[in-house]
Amino acid sequence: MKEIYLVRHGRTLAPSGVMIGSTDAPLSSEGLGEANDLAKKLSGLDWEVIFTSPLTRAKQTAQIIAQSRKLTPIIVEEFREINLGLFEGFTAREAQSKYPSLWDQRGLNLYAVAPPGGESYGDLAHRVLPAFEKALSNYAQAQKALLVAHRAVIQVILASQRNLPMSEAPKIPIGYGELVTLERL
Repeated sequence: MKEIYLVRHGRTLAPSGVMIGSTDAPLSSEGLGEANDLAKKLSGLDWEVIFTSPLTRAKQTAQIIAQSRKLTPIIVEEFREINLGLFEGFTAREAQSKYPSLWDQRGLNLYAVAPPGGESYGDLAHRVLPAFEKALSNYAQAQKALLVAHRAVIQVILASQRNLPMSEAPKIPIGYGELVTLERL
């Protein structure tokens, strides 16, 4: 059996409530604390490989966690956060006010509707899930693997692994610095 640890990065310097999606933002001091807490929690586990998104907030979290095992995180481009296109940089309230029709349309079907210049959850799943399987396949000998990524990335992986309809992925709660364990045969 293989254990896979999915970790969401810590809090960022982005203002609270602002949708940053694929915009790069570093960890805040609180986020660095969350990453250090995760490192302590994970230090007793014998995970053998660590994958991460290329975005700074995930890389910082991964590097802090990886120090205890003296491993170098493997950056996988496909694990970057969902691109929110036109909505990036706005709070939900601001985006809804500025683009009410588009906001409502996307809200009815996050799986299929993408903001202009962005991705839907369906687009994200088509990017992330093959990369997830490939990463695990490339390191098939590892019995314990860790992935540091983002809320939407983890949501689509969990929906897939739990055999949920992908339309349910956005409803899966994943907090900053949260750890979820998957077991696979």
